[in-house]
Amino acid sequence: MRPTLLCGLLVVGLGSGGCEAQPDSPLFFYGLARRVDGSPFGQTALSLEGARRGTVADELPVFTPYGTATTRDNGAFVLEILAGDIAPIVAGELTWPRSTFRDRFRVATPLEEGRAAFVSFTLYGTGDSELPELRVWGADLAWSETATGRALTFAPPPPAPAPPQGVVVSADDTTPYPGAPSGDLVDVSIPKPELQLHGKEGLVWHEDAVTSPRHLSPWLLEDFVTPEVQVRAVSANAWHRDALTSDEAWLQFRIEWRSERLPLPEGTLRPLSRGARCLPALDAPCPFTDGLLTEKRTSELWPLETSSYPRRVGVRLEAPARISRVVIRNMVTSGKEVLVEGSEDGAQWTELARRKLAESFTSGVSRGFREASDADSPWDPPLPRYDHTFLDIPLPESPQVQYVRLVCLSFPPYEAEVTSLAELSLFE
Repeated sequence: MRPTLLCGLLVVGLGSGGCEAQPDSPLFFYGLARRVDGSPFGQTALSLEGARRGTVADELPVFTPYGTATTRDNGAFVLEILAGDIAPIVAGELTWPRSTFRDRFRVATPLEEGRAAFVSFTLYGTGDSELPELRVWGADLAWSETATGRALTFAPPPPAPAPPQGVVVSADDTTPYPGAPSGDLVDVSIPKPELQLHGKEGLVWHEDAVTSPRHLSPWLLEDFVTPEVQVRAVSANAWHRDALTSDEAWLQFRIEWRSERLPLPEGTLRPLSRGARCLPALDAPCPFTDGLLTEKRTSELWPLETSSYPRRVGVRLEAPARISRVVIRNMVTSGKEVLVEGSEDGAQWTELARRKLAESFTSGVSRGFREASDADSPWDPPLPRYDHTFLDIPLPESPQVQYVRLVCLSFPPYEAEVTSLAELSLFE
């Protein structure tokens, strides 16, 4: 538990008013901004931004300016938000119809050498609150020579934010219940490194809970242009303050740290499937083999009026070949498993590989907020949700095939669809 920030600020204490908050009553949020070495961001202007939930499913949030704050010499700062602009209920009335209401707010440190941190948050109740400390993470990305080749190395992730005095941590339950999927046990308050490869075309690769050193195989880079590697870490939690001199406050937050981006040598491995036709066949070029990494929905490519359910998505090679590796990029499905199947004639199919997919971890307040805020970064693309899959699958004993398809299973033997896909790469 860290000491309260309030004693270091020349401001009125928490909940000083003593009267019931009204929609236009100011609420104060206290924070601390520090550099990698622990020195403060002193006398630094910080922008406070807010975003409202989209009206369409999966619509990305659009953050717009709400206010500013300037840090003190010790890095401490105070944000002011009207109660009706952040708390969904104030004085017994719903506030979200207000044009100034925002579902989430965020504040970020300045970028220094590509590194930074931000916190996005919301509040239930009408009390003042303290934000987790914004200290930039020194990931120190570097290449290292190992016995098995070059590998990416990085520093351990930052610790979970320490709660201030007088705050109760409302952690999600991690105790399994009968029949619970393993994903329900994820503790999203513990930062775990998430590796991303970016290219000119878009997000090349994403991987959760990586450890250092991490080897990057040539299959991951393919022949993408100007690739860069980055590591991000996230902690989500809820803090409850019920002080005697203030109104109750439930702060839900996400703090995210980003590393610098390290340039990589351009990939030189062109997949055998580049330019191959889609399966089922399309009149247009196949978007899953063009190397552009554009996520396409299968329902738009193959409407049910012209195809059967469930749609089994794949590619057809120009000639039979022995496939040694399959790389799946940004596949979205509600399935629990994915099967890679191959065929020489498109009629008789053989299972080449099978992989379990990640379970949803959205049970719990902090897990839900973590997922809802995955697109809140002011610098980087959204972190993929649990149902977005990146897989690198070796096929050491694959027979000769000309057709390769993906079959997703919900509860075997029942099938689920591939909802969307960015790239399906096959290598000899």
